[in-house]
Amino acid sequence: MPLVALASVKASPGVTTTALALAAAWPVRRRLLIEADPSGGDLGPWLAVPPVPGLTSLAAEARHDHGQGLIWQHAQELADGLHVVIAPAGAGQAAVCLSTLAGTGVLAPFTRGPGVAVADCGRLDPASPAMAVAAQATVTLLLVRPRVSELSHLAPRITGLINAGLRLGLLLAPLCRRTNPEANYGAREIAATLDIPVHVSLPDDARTATGLIASRGALPAGKPALAQTAAALAAALDADTRPPQLPGLSGGPATSEVIAGERPV
Repeated sequence: MPLVALASVKASPGVTTTALALAAAWPVRRRLLIEADPSGGDLGPWLAVPPVPGLTSLAAEARHDHGQGLIWQHAQELADGLHVVIAPAGAGQAAVCLSTLAGTGVLAPFTRGPGVAVADCGRLDPASPAMAVAAQATVTLLLVRPRVSELSHLAPRITGLINAGLRLGLLLAPLCRRTNPEANYGAREIAATLDIPVHVSLPDDARTATGLIASRGALPAGKPALAQTAAALAAALDADTRPPQLPGLSGGPATSEVIAGERPV
């Protein structure tokens, strides 16, 4: 089971909504979204889901039980079989829960099972207890708007994140609708400058994001822009994170190209 972490290093570019869309679109049956944001969870209030079972009950039980199925016991089912581990809304409680889980190693047996887990790690800083989650992820996707102010905050953080064990990729968040005089950059230029693959430029599709929350994690029909982008990203990441097939079986190790446009949508 691949563990895919999503995070930012500056501002609020839509990590939680993107994590929800990616988990909803992943092309496997067992899909789990983990709120691992030490600043507190949003999905409980957004989706009208109670906080227990969730991260709080998981952290309490993980002190004594590290079994492979433990996380599923503290997840709640949303639409279309998607499950979520809800974080408490309070920052102090959420941070304590994540610090407790970081010391248990509970994710190690969990990630050996089938399916996929997507972790919303919020805003990463060197002291964040979510760093332990991101370090265990198959890939950590950093959301950043492709403008100079946010990229200038990201660039000096890259070496430290890599040294902490994170395997990085970038998602370009849509620029704000309001006029902004800052310079902004295309995906290829950002990837070349930062030496990190840009997987996709996310569309400005607030309507679909709102519908995703209203439908409790069900992607809307009709293939709106956000649903198409999330599905393409999920399919590419799924191909990259599958284990290689044994010699003699049809096909070889699954690979995918980085999907990035010249300019953000």
